[in-house]
Amino acid sequence: MTLTAEAALVRTVDHYLGQANHLLTLLEQEPESEALMAVQLAPDSFDTGFHLAVAIQFAARALCLPTGTAVPEIVEPYSLSTLRTLHGAVSAGIAEAPALDWEMQVCHVAGQAQIEQLTSDYVARFALPNMLFHLTMAYAGLRHAGVKLGKADFDGLHEY
Repeated sequence: MTLTAEAALVRTVDHYLGQANHLLTLLEQEPESEALMAVQLAPDSFDTGFHLAVAIQFAARALCLPTGTAVPEIVEPYSLSTLRTLHGAVSAGIAEAPALDWEMQVCHVAGQAQIEQLTSDYVARFALPNMLFHLTMAYAGLRHAGVKLGKADFDGLHEY
């Protein structure tokens, strides 16, 4: 079966939302899960839990924002429980969102920048890369803290 580029983008966002769920499941198995979420890779960086929350929210931004569907907010202070709730809300929002209009202009904010992009460009060059960046930072924070993770835990494709 051949996927269109657009279908592959949607499938990729959904896949990595599943990998964020996998990291949440691994965190739930750790006795110090809340402390692990507070790990920072550098003194001026976001902590691991916040990176995970942002990665989950970027899945919603990728697939809900272009349809006008509400993007669930990150609840602060966040905990493993609130991240699990956010993941559930994002998964439900994506499942209920109408199909994307790949020719629509998406107006959004990137830091301080106001940006307008076609949906295809927005998902491919903004939302998905940001989701993967924050998922990578969460993964790196957990690895840095000693959680036994491998490449398969990040991408869900490798087997060792």
